Amino acid sequence: MIANNELIKEFLKKIESPFDKKLGVKLIDAQESRVVIELGVNQDLTNSSGIVHGGVTASLCDTAMGASIMTLGVDPVTVEMKLNYLYPGGTDSKLIAIGKVVKQGRTLIIAEGDVYCKDKLIARSLGTYFAQNSTGNVV
Repeated sequence: MIANNELIKEFLKKIESPFDKKLGVKLIDAQESRVVIELGVNQDLTNSSGIVHGGVTASLCDTAMGASIMTLGVDPVTVEMKLNYLYPGGTDSKLIAIGKVVKQGRTLIIAEGDVYCKDKLIARSLGTYFAQNSTGNVV
């Protein structure tokens, strides 16, 4: 387990994935079992209808949930994720995603993720993650 919020933030910055960097995901806040990330939206991230592509929203949910698990000192692997799209995401604002650990088991961890656009909840997700240490072994 990681000691305090500043250590957690530094830890998460060191393990950002290349995909997160390419997408432009930024860590805003981190505490044990909870993170907040943001993504500035541009036209490159839209679908043919001109709204944020669902894959972008799904990626934000997965990243936020996975990062919330990483605050426990665990390297998560996504096993399953359910996502409900509630409203379309606009391109005139940042998307904010909040990930929270719901339950930590011995080998599986459940997390939830919410994505907001201008304070409006646009997506909610629930994910199951396999818990492993940095060597790929079960925790």
